[in-house]
Amino acid sequence: MYKSWVLILVMIFGLTIKGLPQHLPGVSMSNFAGIHALYHNPAFVADSRYRLYVNVVGSQFYTANNHVKYDAPYSFLSLITNTVSDEYRNERGALLFPRRYLKEKLNGNFKYLNAGGDTRLPSIMFNLFQGKIGVGISTRARYILNTTAVTEPLARLISKTTQLKDLQGPVFDNQSGKLHLNATAEIAFTLGGVVVDNETDFLKVGVTVKRLLGLYNAHAIIENSSYNILPDETWENRRQYINVNEAHVKYALTRDEAFSNIRPTPAWLLGNAAPGSGWGFDLGAVYEYRPDINKFSYTERGDRLRDASKNKYLYRVAVSLTDIGRVHFNNPAYVLQQETHTVNKEFRYDSFDKLGGSEEIFTAINTSLDGGQPIAPNFKSVLPMAFQASVDYYVKPNVYVSGLWVQNLISQGAFGMKAESVVSVTPRYEHRWYEISVPLTLMNRYRSPAIGIAGRVGPLWIGTDHITGLLNIGNPKSFNLYFGLSAGLFRKAPESQNQCWPPRDSWIRRIFTKR
Repeated sequence: MYKSWVLILVMIFGLTIKGLPQHLPGVSMSNFAGIHALYHNPAFVADSRYRLYVNVVGSQFYTANNHVKYDAPYSFLSLITNTVSDEYRNERGALLFPRRYLKEKLNGNFKYLNAGGDTRLPSIMFNLFQGKIGVGISTRARYILNTTAVTEPLARLISKTTQLKDLQGPVFDNQSGKLHLNATAEIAFTLGGVVVDNETDFLKVGVTVKRLLGLYNAHAIIENSSYNILPDETWENRRQYINVNEAHVKYALTRDEAFSNIRPTPAWLLGNAAPGSGWGFDLGAVYEYRPDINKFSYTERGDRLRDASKNKYLYRVAVSLTDIGRVHFNNPAYVLQQETHTVNKEFRYDSFDKLGGSEEIFTAINTSLDGGQPIAPNFKSVLPMAFQASVDYYVKPNVYVSGLWVQNLISQGAFGMKAESVVSVTPRYEHRWYEISVPLTLMNRYRSPAIGIAGRVGPLWIGTDHITGLLNIGNPKSFNLYFGLSAGLFRKAPESQNQCWPPRDSWIRRIFTKR
């Protein structure tokens, strides 16, 4: 009941939430990141340290904001792992989270709060022609919540609800905000290859093509609206209602059947049966400076080859454009859309009590605003396009230091998803069987400095870029966590530094050839 009420407020007034998956600097910069490096730059598919790499499953989630600090007596980690002690639960075992646990920052500025993540599903990557060509096939699901330019009173209404005394009575004019919630499925094909290999200079390029399925969209765009919060006499003034003096709002929701009707068939994946569909692209290039290439070269059967099991660069520079494209939502069987310009309406508690799903939420909103029949859905949500650049420097055997910069390229007023802008420096010790790294990051739109830790042992990898936020040290405004299970077959080192000439025939030819 209470959760439904909060969700309605989010949909109408645009809570300052912006969500997306993080960029995993503790994992993706590694030479043993496998297919996870392709989300940073598709060119990493070529000349990999793996002959074959398989991801079984992986996941990550992230949140950050500029409005409230987390001030609960238990950490994010205990919250998400459901290990909060009984003293902070009621007699039925439900977690207690009074709104005083959210400490506000009030300065009159627009607010945002970031939240989102992805689940990386079974994927495969392999090399061909001695690593000169690489191919990757990946699948994942993403959930991205973007809210921008939300006025402070609206942000306070969401974080503190109508029960906050400071919000009751005054009329709040010129209120605005934008919310975009998207859930998408993605099937991607990556192709990369070596284009320059002339001793010290090495260059590879790559491209990823993505088939995108829009599984869910909810958005609300509020402009020049006003409201005030008044006591509800029908509840003997124990509750409040929102008196909407004027509202100019566009809003949409997706029916819950969009998830239950998912069919992983070619017709469903390539057709228009999903709520939305589209295409996306990633483009990337990686340059390596290899001053000591002779240390990694050998002669085998008369050919001069490179040791495929070793990294050869002193430094590596990678640049990419990721998430170019958009998702078109236009299936009326699932998507409900409306645009309303109205005055003197009310949001009352009884209208949003005991709602049973997205369609009932939309109906409650539409009825309260007297919106009428839904209009035909037809809107396009852009992908969170970003420019990504990284530098990786070889310090000594197994020790590297990398730098990562990710800059969002989608304007705050655009309709759709937006990437998180971050910059990080990550020292790491890497080995084919284990690894540890310590990301030092400016996250949350370069606002929040953070230190993290990430590790890999065999097929298991886990990490965070904000360990103090995860453990609730210093009233954090952000945190993230990532983990997964994946492994690969390594490319082989040379069997001998110098083998005989001329090269021997294949074993099949030798069987059928006389001595």
